[in-house]
Amino acid sequence: MEMQMSSNLSKIDLCIIGKPNSGKSTLFNKLLKKYISNVGSQYGLTQNLIKDQFEFKNHLFTLYDTPGLRRKNKIYDTNEEKRNKEVTKLIKNVEFVILLIDVIENITKQDFRLADLVLKSQKSIFLVFNKIDLLDDQLKFKKQTQQFLEKNYSKYLTINLDFISAKNDTKILSVLNKILKNKKLINSKLSKPDLKNFLNTLDKKNKYPKIKNIEIRPKYIVQINKQILYFKVFINSKNKAPKLFCRFLENSFRNHFKLKGVPIVFDFISSKNPFAN
Repeated sequence: MEMQMSSNLSKIDLCIIGKPNSGKSTLFNKLLKKYISNVGSQYGLTQNLIKDQFEFKNHLFTLYDTPGLRRKNKIYDTNEEKRNKEVTKLIKNVEFVILLIDVIENITKQDFRLADLVLKSQKSIFLVFNKIDLLDDQLKFKKQTQQFLEKNYSKYLTINLDFISAKNDTKILSVLNKILKNKKLINSKLSKPDLKNFLNTLDKKNKYPKIKNIEIRPKYIVQINKQILYFKVFINSKNKAPKLFCRFLENSFRNHFKLKGVPIVFDFISSKNPFAN
């Protein structure tokens, strides 16, 4: 990992979340290259938020290790409930979140709940499967995991996927490099011609979903200056944009501009006169 002192570093806030014993503290220590957060097989070793910093490729990362997050119906301790609320609050205040998943347990409903929580907060999320060193056939697991998520998780295009061994320091740099790439995408400024070309491409394909035999179409799109990618989409309907159409346009937009895994907000604006040119 590249370490250099500079006062002109771009700042990135990153937190590691996940269920207990997924390897969060091990990854935290590896990224910092020092032993700060306790590790072990015992449940609940990390009781509080732990914060430290490291430098990588002219970026200053502020890194947070967090207590394991269990399902609400498994929490009987008020202190654990309080810790969970602190982590939820932290997620809203960072740019990037690593959701660490134990490959042996594999992805569970709780992991999907945590992913949904992060995406609802409009943050970039990296689903990172840890402990791949314990697998006999890593390539098979990666392929099956990707296919499963692509088929079963409707928000697949909004997530980033990676596989590491925190203990063996395998592929950790790959995650950091993807975070830097993701940060550049978040700062993308799309030109008016590019946005118009996207709409023309949709018109040529003519595959707009129909709701009650009515075809909803986008009339034009405007990018708004925000901390994340934010677009106003004006549609040819006086009614609220249906969810089916919203999902169709977002997926088409992500594929067209290659914006997988970054938070995007679409504000759909209905027309007072849907037949106006």
